[in-house]
Amino acid sequence: MVSAYFVLGVLFTASMVMAQDFSADVINARGSQGIKKVYSTRDKVRYEVEGDQAMGPIAAIVDETQKNWVVLLSGRHMYIDGWPPMMQKPIITQYWHVQDVNDACPQWKKLAEQAGTTKNWGSCTKIGSDTVGGRSTVKYEGVSSKGDKSNIWVDTKLHCVIKMDGVTGGGIELTNIKEGAQPAGLFTIPAGYTRFDMASMMQR
Repeated sequence: MVSAYFVLGVLFTASMVMAQDFSADVINARGSQGIKKVYSTRDKVRYEVEGDQAMGPIAAIVDETQKNWVVLLSGRHMYIDGWPPMMQKPIITQYWHVQDVNDACPQWKKLAEQAGTTKNWGSCTKIGSDTVGGRSTVKYEGVSSKGDKSNIWVDTKLHCVIKMDGVTGGGIELTNIKEGAQPAGLFTIPAGYTRFDMASMMQR
């Protein structure tokens, strides 16, 4: 279960709230860990993770309209819904969706203040227009208070971060981006799945 919550942490740390319908593969510089695929509609996002032998492939479905989420454990034909009261949804989930692609730094700094991490804040600089995988982006450079640098690319059409590197040797990139309507079945609980009460199990 600790492993399962680690996966959930990875999912919500990389949460992306999109305004466009699309799907994309996710390349993680750290290798096998993390999200492998993302499907997005105007109000829902589905993230897919490879998982392990016990859990099988894992998918998280976030419904931004209803402000809730569901995690599907395909290996057990079970699902987890709701955010347990002992867990706090990371504020970083708001980081990936950029309201103003040409002036993202103020939004990111405000999120750092809300998260209480401004001591790590160094600087944020807009570098200018760039192209990533044939898509139009705006590139930013971030420097921590310790001098660690990272580069961030924001897609001008999707209004989200599609590439980031230099973060303690890690980084992610969305590739094979395909815009268009996504199948509704991707965002529903499959027939035959039963609910797993994670909160009750943690309390016991």
